[in-house]
Amino acid sequence: MTEPGILLARELRLAGTLLIVGLAVTIVTLIWKAPLSFLLFAGIGVVLTLAGVAVYLFSIVSTSAPRH
Repeated sequence: MTEPGILLARELRLAGTLLIVGLAVTIVTLIWKAPLSFLLFAGIGVVLTLAGVAVYLFSIVSTSAPRH
């Protein structure tokens, strides 16, 4: 079995990667001047950023919950 610390580190790494990619997409689309940039901003950048936040919060809650 995997230890909780190793699992937490893996989930936090995934959350960080999602946040970095989501923020990079939002930065690029804010600089890019095209109609498609808003769709990429709202469709991909925001979704990836929110997914990173959700994975982060879920990983903290799931590791701090008592195990039976």
